[in-house]
Amino acid sequence: MKKLSIPAFSLGRQIAQNKTALLAAFEQVIDQQAFIGGSFVAAFEQQLATYLDSSYVISCNSGTDALWMALHALRIPKNGIVLTTPFSFIASSTEIAAHGGHPVFIDIEHDTFNINPQLLAAWLEKNAYFEGQTTIHKATGFPVVGIIPVDLFGQCADYRMLHDIAETWNLWIIEDTAQAIGASYGEKKAGTLGNIGAFSFYPTKNLGAFGDAGACVTDDPILAERLLQVRHHGRKAGYDYEELGINSRLDALQAVALAQRLPLLDGFNDRRRAIAQQYNHAFATLPNVQVPRQISGHHVYHQYTILVRDISGKSLRSELEHYLAQHGIQTRIFYPQPLHTIPFLNTHLALATACPVATMVSDACLSLPMWPEMTDEEVQAVCSTVQTFFAQPRMAQHSAV
Repeated sequence: MKKLSIPAFSLGRQIAQNKTALLAAFEQVIDQQAFIGGSFVAAFEQQLATYLDSSYVISCNSGTDALWMALHALRIPKNGIVLTTPFSFIASSTEIAAHGGHPVFIDIEHDTFNINPQLLAAWLEKNAYFEGQTTIHKATGFPVVGIIPVDLFGQCADYRMLHDIAETWNLWIIEDTAQAIGASYGEKKAGTLGNIGAFSFYPTKNLGAFGDAGACVTDDPILAERLLQVRHHGRKAGYDYEELGINSRLDALQAVALAQRLPLLDGFNDRRRAIAQQYNHAFATLPNVQVPRQISGHHVYHQYTILVRDISGKSLRSELEHYLAQHGIQTRIFYPQPLHTIPFLNTHLALATACPVATMVSDACLSLPMWPEMTDEEVQAVCSTVQTFFAQPRMAQHSAV
């Protein structure tokens, strides 16, 4: 019997299926020697704006740069407080600190792993007051200026509540939608639900480039102009420098790769959703497994992440991870350390928060293989291997009642 070998993620089949079109697009860039900026980048920006039904797309070098640019465009002040999630890739918080601001971590929802709006509202009611048009933190006197929710693993945060909170407290929203392109909340696409949406096109994303790439999205013409200037050394044109900026450009080779793949995105996401449905069905009766559920909008399953715990709440992740690896199935852990426990992100003692749900999830979460080109046979192999693990006699004592 052939041993299984199922990676957590692979681009091999997708590249093979689209290689001819990709190479032809690359040849156009090479023949025209249009490597930086130019018509290829502009065409992708317009293509993405049309897909998102958004007014402005400002491409850049990476998702991290997109967050930095968004914060800069919104003029985050020194010591500005931004409320964000402790369960995410670190860039959603480091770019706040990089501007001299303070990330304040609000715990996550148990079901979606996204920031909990009810806890966010409660934090503001307890710790802040409104003075003129500014929200002030009581203990430090620092201004509270915004919210950075993360559309984690492909599902949008609860923007109905977040918008209500932002309006009440005069806060802006930067939507970190690096993992959720193609998702939606109500009638709007992920990335268009805040003042600025920040995208990553890292190769493993649902829409991936062949290297680092990112974009900011907005409907605000003033913010769009600021973003264009910020990404171009703080200048509008020529050598007319107006402010501190960065050099963050999407190169044309990445732009044409993304342009080739964007028309395929919805199909890729549909396949991810079909795989997730197979997983959900297979694990529905396993008492030790919490499966991801579609709660806020249209989920596109960038990751399929489960919680595995025994009846007492103790994590069974290590045991399952090891068992799957022994049987040729690769898994990933996103994220093993909640951000509120990282010392350099705790920028002020008075702003420290407890995030017990994020701590629990970080200890017990495991991401199973999830990529659109997985075959049904591979998906079922993962399902049956997980089921077999929990059917072992030694696991019976861990089963919840």
